[in-house]
Amino acid sequence: MYEAFYICASEMYQRKYMDFLLNNYEDLRLPYSFPVAFRFIASPVLLGHECFLCVDDEGEAVGAFSYIHGTGEGNYEDRHVVQLQVAYLTQSYRRRTALFLLGLHTLAEHLSGLNEEVTELVFWTGTDAYTGRLFGKFAERTSVGEAVIGYRVSLSQLNAYLSKFKRRISV
Repeated sequence: MYEAFYICASEMYQRKYMDFLLNNYEDLRLPYSFPVAFRFIASPVLLGHECFLCVDDEGEAVGAFSYIHGTGEGNYEDRHVVQLQVAYLTQSYRRRTALFLLGLHTLAEHLSGLNEEVTELVFWTGTDAYTGRLFGKFAERTSVGEAVIGYRVSLSQLNAYLSKFKRRISV
C-alpha cells in the first residue's frame, strides 16, 4: 500500500478535495451547522490558501487537510499563525500511525518552505479520549468546549516531535 499527500494546486484537485470532504461530511462529525462547516471546508479553496489531498496507489482520495493564515481572535492579521480548517482520514486509514505522521510532516515541511513566516499552528478536535491522547503528544491544549478542544503547537515544536520518527515517515 502506498499513499501520498499532494497540494491541491489545480482546480481538478481542489474539486476532488471538496468532493471527498463533502462525500464524507457525516463522518467529519463537525459540531457546527452545515453552513458553518461548509465554510471551514471550502474557505482554503475560496481564499486561495492551501488544501492537501491524500491519495492511495490507485489515485483514490483517502484523506484531506487544509489551513488558512490567521485566526478569528487576531482578526486574521496574525498571519504567522496557521489555523487548520479540516483534517480527515477515512476510517480504514486512521490507525496507520505512519500515514498520520506523513501528513504532519507534509504540513510542517510545506509551512517551513513558505515565503511568509509561520511560527504556530492551531486546530480543534472532538472531545473523545483517543484524539486527546493523540494530539496531546505534540500540541498544547488551549481550550475545552462542550464539543471541541483547541490545541496550539509551534512549528519548531512540531518539527522536533516529527524528528523522532524520521525512519517511519517515508517521503
